[in-house]
Amino acid sequence: MKSSPRPWALIQESVSHETDVDINYKGTKMSLKSKLALSGLLLSLSLAGPTAATSYPEKPIRIIAPIAVGGLTDTLARLVAAGLAEQLKQPVIVDNRPGAGGIIGMEAAAKAVPDGYTLILAYQGVAAVNASLYESLPYDTLRDFMPVAGLGTFPMVLVTSPGKHIKSVDDFVSLAKEKPNTLSYASAGNATTSHLTMELFKKESDIQVLHVPYKGEGPANTDVVGGQVDIAFSSLASVMPLIRAQRLLPLGIGTLERSEALPNVPTISQSGMPGFEAIGWYGLLAPAQTPPAIVAHLSETIQRVLNEPAMREKLTSLGVTANPTSSSAFSQQIKAETAKWKYVIQKANIKIN
Repeated sequence: MKSSPRPWALIQESVSHETDVDINYKGTKMSLKSKLALSGLLLSLSLAGPTAATSYPEKPIRIIAPIAVGGLTDTLARLVAAGLAEQLKQPVIVDNRPGAGGIIGMEAAAKAVPDGYTLILAYQGVAAVNASLYESLPYDTLRDFMPVAGLGTFPMVLVTSPGKHIKSVDDFVSLAKEKPNTLSYASAGNATTSHLTMELFKKESDIQVLHVPYKGEGPANTDVVGGQVDIAFSSLASVMPLIRAQRLLPLGIGTLERSEALPNVPTISQSGMPGFEAIGWYGLLAPAQTPPAIVAHLSETIQRVLNEPAMREKLTSLGVTANPTSSSAFSQQIKAETAKWKYVIQKANIKIN
């Protein structure tokens, strides 16, 4: 399978690099980046004084979950809240704010007092995709929030019915090229991760297949099992029981490395599209202007929580791989993912109904 150019990869790379110049700082020649890093360190040290380090938190913390009760996102929010409460010795409450594709919850978090007592469990859609789908949003992720920490990722899996004459990624691509717009794919709905992932796959492999949107992964997976739709990208958590029951056949996984849950299933990258990656992810955000010392404290705490073996096992059982990252690393991830999915949305002309 021929690998096509990836313009979005170039965009992602560009957001992670800044121009550097040499300057003279107090008689010592150093780069501008070095000076900025030193200044940032000094500022952090000045803010992270005894009061900030010892008094926070003094009352319960709220984590907004921009979804309804139930499901993977809500479950993850409650696991993280319980872990933080144990570490911080204060109650951590989950506040579900569903509606409008996560916009209601994100707006509430953006407008909260930036004192470290309101956080939001953000995911790919609300943090990186919505900006390219809506002409007007009441929040801007990069402007209105301070990234606290990445939490984890979950892979997207390309699946089909065992009764179909599709046994590999290459089979699917070859058949789609032989008969353009005759194969169909299911998604959890317009502009969902499953939809965007297949649109990315289509661009990478230069194929044309018909989109059949559903209201959630459950109904989409059911019709793939029944053969009404040929194929789908679905989250590992949603299809794992069907794979175990041999009702769905996994063809490829969207991570760069094979999954421990499906060690015999090749990655899409290994199946003729080097570098292909499509994953869902979660992270914690705080309102902009939250004191850096508090953000740093929360970031360090959440990394301890997620590195506990018991927590990692619980997440693995949900189909989520614990991947605690720093505030700065999570910030770069959001920027890169925003650029990537903006490119896909524009090329596929995806609109919100």
